[in-house]
Amino acid sequence: MRGVSWNLSQGGMQVEASDLQLRDTVQVSFRLPASGVAVDALGSVIWANEGRHGIQFTNVGAQSQQSIRSYILELERRLGIGTMPTE
Repeated sequence: MRGVSWNLSQGGMQVEASDLQLRDTVQVSFRLPASGVAVDALGSVIWANEGRHGIQFTNVGAQSQQSIRSYILELERRLGIGTMPTE
């Protein structure tokens, strides 16, 4: 099954895909933008709304976790979010 991801966090992702039901266990495989690093994870569908589904990761390898973390930190840095200046 193929789908479109709408957002990504350390804990999961939102996807638009057909044939997913609440509580389904899914294997997701995707490549991170820019770097092209492959990520594989096991997850559970925890919500559904108008064709979009929330997948909570239940098993992500250490390398994939680090790759997701690095991607999010780099994106936040580029957008200027995620850190608050200290006085």
